[in-house]
Amino acid sequence: MLRYMKIAWKYIREYKKRSIAMILSIALSVFLVVTIGSLAESTRVLQVNDAKKDSGLQHVRYDGVNMEQVNKIKEYQNVKKVANSFYYDGWNHESGLTVNILGAEKNILYMESNKMKVGRFSTKSNEIAVEEWVLDRLRIPHELNQTIKISLAENGEKEFKLVGIIENNLDKQSVGNLEAYVAFNDENLAGRENHIYSFVEFKEDLNYRDEAKKLGKQVGVKDEKRIVLNRGLLTAMGELNAIDWDLVKKSLFLMVVGGMVIYSIYNISVLKRVQEYGMMRAIGSTKKQIIYVILSELFIVYMIGVLLGILLGVFFTNLFKGSTMSSGLFTEIDYKLDIVVISRFAIGLAMLTSFGSILLSAIRGSILVNRVSPVEAINRSTQDSNIKFKERESFIEKVLTIPKKVSYKNLRRNKKTIIFTIVSMAVGCTLFMVQTFKTELWTRDWKYRNSIDKSQMYEFRLNTNEGRPMKEGYTTEQIDEISKLPQVQDVSFKQVLYSELKINKKILNGIYGKNYIKFMNSENGFLKDLGDFSFEGVTKDEMIIRNTILGLSDRDLKSLSKGLKEGQIDIDQMKNEPVAVVHIPKVNEKGLYFDHTGKSKSESALNLKVGDKITVTIPKKGYDKGIDTVRLLAEHDKSQYIDQEFTIIGITDVLPDKDGFHLGTDLAPYLFISGNMFKELSGIDKYRLVRVDMKDNYTEGDYKILKEEVQKMSEIIPGTLLEDRVEYLKEAEKSDITYDLLKNSISIILILISGLSIYNNINYNLISRIREHGIMKAIGLTKKQFRNMIRFEGLIYGIISATFSCAIALMIELGIFIYYAYIFDKYSEPVLLLKRFFIEWKSFLIVIAINLSIGYIATIGPRRQVDKIEITDAIRAVE
Repeated sequence: MLRYMKIAWKYIREYKKRSIAMILSIALSVFLVVTIGSLAESTRVLQVNDAKKDSGLQHVRYDGVNMEQVNKIKEYQNVKKVANSFYYDGWNHESGLTVNILGAEKNILYMESNKMKVGRFSTKSNEIAVEEWVLDRLRIPHELNQTIKISLAENGEKEFKLVGIIENNLDKQSVGNLEAYVAFNDENLAGRENHIYSFVEFKEDLNYRDEAKKLGKQVGVKDEKRIVLNRGLLTAMGELNAIDWDLVKKSLFLMVVGGMVIYSIYNISVLKRVQEYGMMRAIGSTKKQIIYVILSELFIVYMIGVLLGILLGVFFTNLFKGSTMSSGLFTEIDYKLDIVVISRFAIGLAMLTSFGSILLSAIRGSILVNRVSPVEAINRSTQDSNIKFKERESFIEKVLTIPKKVSYKNLRRNKKTIIFTIVSMAVGCTLFMVQTFKTELWTRDWKYRNSIDKSQMYEFRLNTNEGRPMKEGYTTEQIDEISKLPQVQDVSFKQVLYSELKINKKILNGIYGKNYIKFMNSENGFLKDLGDFSFEGVTKDEMIIRNTILGLSDRDLKSLSKGLKEGQIDIDQMKNEPVAVVHIPKVNEKGLYFDHTGKSKSESALNLKVGDKITVTIPKKGYDKGIDTVRLLAEHDKSQYIDQEFTIIGITDVLPDKDGFHLGTDLAPYLFISGNMFKELSGIDKYRLVRVDMKDNYTEGDYKILKEEVQKMSEIIPGTLLEDRVEYLKEAEKSDITYDLLKNSISIILILISGLSIYNNINYNLISRIREHGIMKAIGLTKKQFRNMIRFEGLIYGIISATFSCAIALMIELGIFIYYAYIFDKYSEPVLLLKRFFIEWKSFLIVIAINLSIGYIATIGPRRQVDKIEITDAIRAVE
């Protein structure tokens, strides 16, 4: 075998250009699969880690267990770690904020993927540990061992020593979930012995769902509702261990592209050395030995290409470490690649698919060589006798000069070559154009959505707490004051009113509407602490359901008109008449807002149309008196309501803004009315939603100043939710850059792989006709005419390839647009809001330029080579 390897290595060195082209083709294909696969696996690992941070490391939580059951859980053989906690009390801070105090074991931080920053966890009854951001929110200095007086909701005022500061949990911070921890001991646990939450992490490589049920049965937890699976983590872990079919499809696609190049290049290489193989067989080499030489050559090329591709893939993947991957590329969420995982599956798949493509080339080459007899191979017999000539000229031939007419006839004669060349180039170019179109499609749609309510991208958001009286909010003067700060670009503000709709049961949209009401009345729908979601009306046909009203300014109403599905907005009419725009949730047949499988169809829960009248009812007297909003709405039967009828003038599938609390859930219908009608209905002229946009090109100093001013504003109304989106927006911008880099890299490499094939095909097709070119020069073709003829033929290849690529891409792009604009309906909101088709002309121009350039460049070598050969030598040559 070593002898065959030596011969094969000599062939590789003899045909350097073609060998390098094949190695590059394999290397680039492997590189793409390894890079894409590794980045995808890295994001899935991060998705698991994110699920752990979001919902904890526990696989299951057992609710309402006692200490005896806790001890049994700890003794279970398949348990890795356990953390126990209980609700201790509520801390009513003077700022109006409420902090949930939990009694917990130190392992609770492990379960939350968190750790102490300074100090230690609480172990004694009078000790407390608090997250850093919670201390900032309460304006408590970061000083260990200080005594904090805490007003408890159930146990009055107590003093606690701050013994530890916990690192920030970003998920809790983003939603304003304030928590603190006291010790898990008998004194703190007194009276709560049967209300312990036990968080359990099992050992690896188990069926966690089965283990959770088995352990629950063993410790005596009979009610399945008390066995709470960590579905977010289990789902993420399931996706991590599942076969990445998307990567398999990409790999097979690259196998086709790379295989076509290898197939083309190697077969041309075999044709060039048919004479040499014929001589080898003439002196005694068998067909099997020739096959061994071919296989050895391709094996060496394969190993070099695969090794180079893996090394490039590993290197390129590590370049992305620390960057943020954009949502939609591998997952639906942006992830910062703090961890980079080199996917073994991707490497194995790349090696397998590349081996498949090169094996096909070897089989084809072996058949080609052994089909020709040694005598024919040595003589390099011509196929001129097989060529059929047509005396009639086509219309195109009549207008062409003689040299160009010859080129045209050669193109028609080599149909297989043309088809192969076009397909090779079209694959990479089409992918590039389609990817560019999709990026531009989503970018335009995002900008259009953003134009409906630009405030969605503002850095700070203030949301008055749902528990505060409805008449509380920020005044126009307070909003003007912050808008005048030099760090502020713009301020958006909206009025919020929690209300109810009186509807006839007939407008429920069949099974969708009925199951929607059932879901919203269940534990997973509307929080029971806030009262029921729906109520029976005065008559048997009437039903009352919760909803939220937003009062919008003229500017916001004008923007809202862009997102209407039906109807139109007349601002003057909205300011002076009881008319409204409505947003009705879309649900599936089970009444669910979102289906994780993406297979079920979504429809509006209520059958409402433009022109219909709906009745809004609110407890106006209760709102005027400043009664606690949650209690007022929960005691529906005890409150006095007033009715107001509105006419629907518009329906929108897009919710431009919403109240961030449970009472303002976006699972319930939303009504949008003018500020004038809002005041007339409620008597309220204050704003509960305020968004602040920081000026462009702000400095760190600007950010700190504005953050302090916004926090001061939030403290005017106790309990106000404050969102700081600065870091999130920065990461989102970085992720877009990373996404564009990776997407364009994939497209460019595919074009490069395809380009190698086109160059090789055109180059060989021209060089292989040296005899023909020699005869033409002998009968008087000038050097200039010859060059123009060759150049024309190369450009024709480029033109045909570009035309075909653009036509295919245009059809695919139109299909993508129609699918997302009019067919896809799996989500509650339309995936594509801007339903305007366009042609991304820049990508078309780039593809045309690339094809023409490759067609031209491929003719340079043959022109020079034929020029060097004497006419007599060229005529004697037979290919």
